[in-house]
Amino acid sequence: MDQLEVTALAWRISGHICALSDGERHVGHVVRIGGRWHAYDAMHSNEAGDGFQCLGTFSAVDPAKDAVEQSYRVLPHQFAGAA
Repeated sequence: MDQLEVTALAWRISGHICALSDGERHVGHVVRIGGRWHAYDAMHSNEAGDGFQCLGTFSAVDPAKDAVEQSYRVLPHQFAGAA
């Protein structure tokens, strides 16, 4: 009998970039550019369809990470190839 393994979301953190994933999916990330933190939703495209959806810029890392986490909880999740 196969047992379903549930993998929790976890942040991988460095000085300039933090990425949120569950081991299979890259959910989002924050990047420090010019002293500000830019938050991105990696599961949804931007309006042009050529990059990640920008969630905003923040002066501190924690609010930027909160924006990524909130986006994951609020937005519907559609995957490529899903009907």
